[in-house]
Amino acid sequence: MRDDVNLVSAVKWAFWCLLMVGLTGCFRNTLPDQFFMLRAANLPGQSAISVDGPLVGLGPVRIPAYLDRPQIVTATSGQEYRLSEDHRWAERLDENIARVSAQNLSAFIPTDRIVMHPWPREPKPDVQVAISVQEMHVDPTGEVRMSALWSLRQGKSDVTNHKFNCHLPASTTDYAQMVEVESQCLIRLNREVAAAIKRLLQTG
Repeated sequence: MRDDVNLVSAVKWAFWCLLMVGLTGCFRNTLPDQFFMLRAANLPGQSAISVDGPLVGLGPVRIPAYLDRPQIVTATSGQEYRLSEDHRWAERLDENIARVSAQNLSAFIPTDRIVMHPWPREPKPDVQVAISVQEMHVDPTGEVRMSALWSLRQGKSDVTNHKFNCHLPASTTDYAQMVEVESQCLIRLNREVAAAIKRLLQTG
């Protein structure tokens, strides 16, 4: 009899364990995914952008393969990365970076004459900008790390190559804060590019 009681108790315990696991999975699956996008700089007077500004060709804008995915990527060590299934980009990351960069350059130069790669044969851009993001993620300490290589060309002149780095504190758990700080790094990159464009056009 005691063995029968023990067997019944074990079955009940297993049933409740399976039930709790199932409920936990159900609750987890009902949590909505969160979607994020990088933002452009919020500048006063953006509506007063000059229509007579230079024609800027932007692109190609490239990202590394580890970032070319819907999930937001964070680093858990120097060699290990985590893909968050619950926190995703609302659009392709390379397209988001290109679109926001166009908005920022338009405001910083200023000009509303931005054409995206590949642009038409005519008219030819006054200056061409290419951006290759090397890394963009939050490291294990909660710091955003962004590095990029970018280049400028005016007409048929030689290409000038540049390197950009940005390290800013963010968060290890708050994805909204992570994306906000990544936006700030992208704004810094675009400011640097815009300043170089203005210097090039002034001397050219």
